[in-house]
Amino acid sequence: MKRWNKRLLALILCIGVLACMTTAAFGDEIADLNDRYAQLQKEADALQSKIDNAKTEKAKQEAIKEKTTQEIGIIRNQIAVLEEKIAALENEILRKEEEIDGLEESIDQNYDLFKKRMRAMYMAENTSMISLVLGAESFGDFLTTSEYLKRVAQHDQDLLDGLRQTLEDVEAAKAAVEADREDLADTKTEVEEKKRQLDAKLSSTIAEIQSIDQMEKEYLADIAAKQKEMKETQDEIDRIYAEMEEMEEFVGGTFMLPVPGYTYISSYYGWRFNGSDFHTGVDFTGANVNGKKVVASNAGTITFTKSTYVPGVGYGKYIILDHGGGYSTLYAHLSSINVSVGDYVKKGESIANVGSTGWSTGPHLHFEIRVNGKHTNPLPYLKG
Repeated sequence: MKRWNKRLLALILCIGVLACMTTAAFGDEIADLNDRYAQLQKEADALQSKIDNAKTEKAKQEAIKEKTTQEIGIIRNQIAVLEEKIAALENEILRKEEEIDGLEESIDQNYDLFKKRMRAMYMAENTSMISLVLGAESFGDFLTTSEYLKRVAQHDQDLLDGLRQTLEDVEAAKAAVEADREDLADTKTEVEEKKRQLDAKLSSTIAEIQSIDQMEKEYLADIAAKQKEMKETQDEIDRIYAEMEEMEEFVGGTFMLPVPGYTYISSYYGWRFNGSDFHTGVDFTGANVNGKKVVASNAGTITFTKSTYVPGVGYGKYIILDHGGGYSTLYAHLSSINVSVGDYVKKGESIANVGSTGWSTGPHLHFEIRVNGKHTNPLPYLKG
């Protein structure tokens, strides 16, 4: 019985050490998530300065649109961080509840053992202990008996100390669980608030859909500058394709619409603006399109992403997806990108969100299909 109890106490000690290690790691994880969330909030707060520093009305309007677009992305990232924190808190609460169950079980076992020790001491009474000492036949037997009694007493004290410590551990664990539950409730409330903010930002976008008429006016108002910008954009894409390592075999299948539920095309493939600009893809748009998910038109590997851009210039944020056999798709003017270079995505898998970054007069997706790096009309390839 004595040997079994020592093993039990050792097991409790091991559980305590592991719990401390796990708790420390959890604390670091929550601290990191809180830091990430705070950093995103700082980024959101800093956006207003771009509007304040705009020197012309056009620059101010561009900054307002840019602020709205970036705020949408920041809020989405904040929601993702908060949801990650919720998952961590829920896992920690579950772990602590299991730890409490284990500690309470050990308390029951120790308490049963303690009651047996009390019963045995009562039955034996102190006189029997004295008789053991006085009945010693030699001084050596006396010392042996005394050492035995000392160890029994120490064993009983260890048992009591272990029981007391385990009770304290249970109370501490329950208090920690309660604190985590409060943090969890607050975090869930914050997520709902951020989702309301996101809905408000999406509904208050500068323009509901892309205005191709406005785009034409801007283009023709400074045609030389816009042609220069578009040439630089196409040169950049040509360089990217020249350096890309594409898959040899085509993944097969057909290509689907890249924005589910949106079929309206505001600008088709080919010449536009009185034959002064060649549009290398098609633009999908529609009411409330801003922030809608963009999906992979076919399966493939992400070969390029661009998340930095100059407001009012070029394709803004965009992705290139390789489908093998010389086929690739390009998705531009995105508000956020949800994949990384090297990721393999399935047909229909979400890869980004519709936005209005770069040269854009309203939320839409610029979509291209390229064959051996050369743009082509995407419509014959799209099967819905």
